[in-house]
Amino acid sequence: MEHSIEELSRRKAWFLDRDGTLSLGSRKLEGADRFLERLREIGAHFFVLTNNSSKSPGGHYETLREAGFEIEPENVLVSIQPALRYLRDRGFKRLHALANEDLSAYIRTEGFELTGHSPEALLLTYDTELTYAKLEDFTRLLRTGLPWFTTHTDIVCPTQRGGMPDAGTFIEMFRMATGRVPEKSFGKPERAFIEAVLDDLGLTLADAVMVGDRLYTDIEMGRGNDLMTVLVLTGETTAESYEASETQADLVAPNLDWLMSRM
Repeated sequence: MEHSIEELSRRKAWFLDRDGTLSLGSRKLEGADRFLERLREIGAHFFVLTNNSSKSPGGHYETLREAGFEIEPENVLVSIQPALRYLRDRGFKRLHALANEDLSAYIRTEGFELTGHSPEALLLTYDTELTYAKLEDFTRLLRTGLPWFTTHTDIVCPTQRGGMPDAGTFIEMFRMATGRVPEKSFGKPERAFIEAVLDDLGLTLADAVMVGDRLYTDIEMGRGNDLMTVLVLTGETTAESYEASETQADLVAPNLDWLMSRM
């Protein structure tokens, strides 16, 4: 579905990607804080929506605050949240997770046991403390046929040092080693990531905007539905790669300042 620029100010819920859209690592991108202030002025709900499961929701919140963003903890949504909600709803309690210490601690506080002995399911996250021993353990357990889930499928994570291998790269490595791929992913472009939030607000996809820099996650969320999508060219996607892509956004903005001037 195509949407016009005139709809922007009428949309009541905004979902904003973090890496490559609002910031790169700990560096705030130009115009990001002004853009959030504009959303406050028009009375819109906004959420930082990130697939990056190298940090807990609290970890992302602290990093964003340290970068100078004026947000609240409830404004931050991370792919680990719908993943754990799904696993909990299906009765999984003992997990083996490929995860760093920060995320492992968060998973435990959510009531799960992390173990390498007789887990009920496997969970892949963006482990920034990856070791070969961890790869061996995860591969061994994959070969037992345990249910396998991943928080997200991003191939690279945009950083100040360039794109770094992310969960999607890990998935390909495990596929080559075992022939298996995850049964389910929970981050963008899965619309369930935002639909629960919209339900709580009494809104629908027709009231929402997704702003991001990545075609196969951020922009793909709007394919065939009423969610309005805006691609910003401050992260992974370039003007050249966008022109060659079949995935198209409703709007393309060079940066957030340009987008704000049209609202």
